Amino acid sequence: MSLHDQRRDQTTVDTASGNESLPGTVGAPTLADDGAGDHGRIGYGRFGRLSPILLGLVILGVLGAIWWFGNREEVDEIERRAGYVTGETAPDVTLRLFDGTLLDLKELRGNVVVLNFWASWCVPCREESPTLEAFSKEEAAAGRDTVVVGVDIRTDKEQDARAFVEELGLTYPIGRDDMTEDPGVGPIEAAFGIPSAYPATIFIDPDGKVDRFHLGPITMDQLRYAVRKASGV
Repeated sequence: MSLHDQRRDQTTVDTASGNESLPGTVGAPTLADDGAGDHGRIGYGRFGRLSPILLGLVILGVLGAIWWFGNREEVDEIERRAGYVTGETAPDVTLRLFDGTLLDLKELRGNVVVLNFWASWCVPCREESPTLEAFSKEEAAAGRDTVVVGVDIRTDKEQDARAFVEELGLTYPIGRDDMTEDPGVGPIEAAFGIPSAYPATIFIDPDGKVDRFHLGPITMDQLRYAVRKASGV
């Protein structure tokens, strides 16, 4: 048999489908197969292009669910520890302001007090501070009895904290929670049960009771709502 005849014999025709198998592709799927033999394999079949994407979305969904349920207990514990004083009379604490004066919390009775715990290295604190400044000025301009007080945590560096205040142009009362000789967190942070998570904001009503606790950066709308609720409006 000649070489030409051998090549001709290698070319076969599928009479059922009318599809021709080219030489050297014996056993390759024809157009009629459409990947039918590859069902169940990632990246094959009619939806082959979508399969890896769908698989990725499923994996992300599963990982997200694992993270949520794994961290929900921790988040609940943070909120419980930091909010245990809600509904109770606020602790009688004193803050040393950056100008050297002392601010006694009990002296602010009759006002809604927004007590904000922050640190200079805390990125969300930096993002929310201009909002607190704008809110403080808004309340003062409206003649409302609201006082925003910033509490720089004891483990922060004073030099960095002062630079933070100056850079952002903060004018509401701010001081460091350092009036103790004991190791650990500052006395104000400990008294309110702040769980070393910042920023954290405590709202105190005019009667001196803790109305609510907010963990994380706060928006202008959240500030307005919380203060109105604390004031009984």
